Amino acid sequence: MTETTPSPDLYSLEAQIVDLQTRLIFAEEAHAELDDIVARQDVMIRELKRQIDEVRGALESASAQWGETNVVERPPHY
Repeated sequence: MTETTPSPDLYSLEAQIVDLQTRLIFAEEAHAELDDIVARQDVMIRELKRQIDEVRGALESASAQWGETNVVERPPHY
C-alpha cells in the first residue's frame, strides 16, 4: 500500500480552514462579551431613566409647593 503525500494546495486549504475556525472562535467570544456589556448597559440606562423620572417628579412637586409654574428656565446667557 502506497501512502500519497497531500499536495501543497491541500495544506494551504487546511491552514485556511484552521485560521477561519480560530477567527470564528474569537468572533463568537467577542460577540458574547459585547452582548453582556450591552445587557448591563441596558439595565443601567433603565435605572438612570427611573432616577431621572424620580428627580423630575420631586422637582415638579417642590416647584408646585412654591407656586412656580415654569420649572426649568434657560439661563439669561442663552
